[in-house]
Amino acid sequence: MQLLEAGMGLRAAVIELGRPGSPFRFVLFPMVHVGDPAFYQAVSRRLRDCDMVVMEGIRGRSRSVSSITRAYHAAKLGRLGLVVQDLDLASLDVPIVYPDMDGREFSQGVRALPLRQRLTWWCLAPVLVPTVLLFGTRAVLASHLTLDDDHGVSARSEGFEEWEALAVDRRDALLIEELARIHEAHGTAPLRVAVVYGAQHMIAVVHTLSARFGYSPRSATWLTVFDY
Repeated sequence: MQLLEAGMGLRAAVIELGRPGSPFRFVLFPMVHVGDPAFYQAVSRRLRDCDMVVMEGIRGRSRSVSSITRAYHAAKLGRLGLVVQDLDLASLDVPIVYPDMDGREFSQGVRALPLRQRLTWWCLAPVLVPTVLLFGTRAVLASHLTLDDDHGVSARSEGFEEWEALAVDRRDALLIEELARIHEAHGTAPLRVAVVYGAQHMIAVVHTLSARFGYSPRSATWLTVFDY
């Protein structure tokens, strides 16, 4: 539904959700952290047609987040012709809302994880991310990013349930709370609200907006994240 390998490339579905009798639309942009510059340019162009943007991003300083961010930037992505997520937000003349966790709250959550999961975060992730990007291929990277309807909310990494509860579930709850607030305030207005979040978060968004408020897909556009 969100990210899939089609032919010889990774594709992302930009999905427009609406309700009967209302011109209001949520436009979902499932994101990945690395991709072709053209993908991020295409997303940026489409965001300019929206009236509000709900953006992923842990606010404030967090050593836990910085360690992964540094790992992505340390990788030699130019070898693959890819870049770290790069959206031209400065060109958007619309409100941008960040309902994500703040850095202190996220770091506290990481410190509360079982030791094995903390060690994985601090030691393995900053090494594995650049290793895959340095020595892997676009096809290998795509195989790690693919996400579709067969990978539902029940698909969990065994032994890392607490980590996924922090990194996915708690952040999903904050996002959904903000979308519910926007729906209640503007749900009958002729507005387009972009939701720019990691693809895995979109699963909960689609299920919740459908079950609670009756939203359903009105259109979908496939964008190429990168070819290989």
